[in-house]
Amino acid sequence: MKRSVAEALSSGSDHDGVPRTIAESIYQRIRQDILWMRLAPGSALRSDELRARYNVGISPLREALTRLDSERLVTSVGQRGFRVAPLTAYDVEDTMTTRIVIEREALARSIERGDIAWETAVVAAFHGLSRNPIPKEPGTATQIWAAHHRQFHVALLSACGSRWHLELAGLLFDQAERHRILRGKFAPQNKLKRDTVREHRRIFDAALSRDIKEAVRALEKHYETTAKQVVAVISRLPRLVPGTSEKRFA
Repeated sequence: MKRSVAEALSSGSDHDGVPRTIAESIYQRIRQDILWMRLAPGSALRSDELRARYNVGISPLREALTRLDSERLVTSVGQRGFRVAPLTAYDVEDTMTTRIVIEREALARSIERGDIAWETAVVAAFHGLSRNPIPKEPGTATQIWAAHHRQFHVALLSACGSRWHLELAGLLFDQAERHRILRGKFAPQNKLKRDTVREHRRIFDAALSRDIKEAVRALEKHYETTAKQVVAVISRLPRLVPGTSEKRFA
């Protein structure tokens, strides 16, 4: 079933808005702590410790953790509770490869089928993204930039006509956001010399020009560059962040 641009852009974006419930607020706080490594990859999420840390009851806490489990940011095993999802080089490469498989087709379809509403959404999303500098620390500015970043990548795919493409792309985007933050936080500054704004511009220009081959090529290079840099960081991370490894996980 074909979805409107507005529906596509709103999908999966509620964590960028103002929390409406206690569970939503706790979900956002834990999510940010996972993304910014304040909760280390692989670390146990013990109920008593979390209730004290976030000053919350068991019911909204479990609701938040269950939601994070569905996003693969935490893992649960039987009755042994929750852990922060591990972060490995394999995870990064697998996420990147799968994103490319899904988004290559979704972007091509979106460019072929996109109408003036799609073009308008892409232009607006790119404008919002380009007006906000890439953040270096957690906080309000980071959440604003992350919302614009997500909206830009979702807008590009929003005319593809596939709910599954969009939902899977959103899930993988959230995984890649964790990788991007790790890269920005731990990579030496001399290893971060990269014009991300120009990369986004290249994707944007090709999409609006209806140049499918160039748009896909630019998107693939954008994702591959990030993944390569994140893997390089992970190779030196075990001594910095417990729970990171290059080993595969079942």
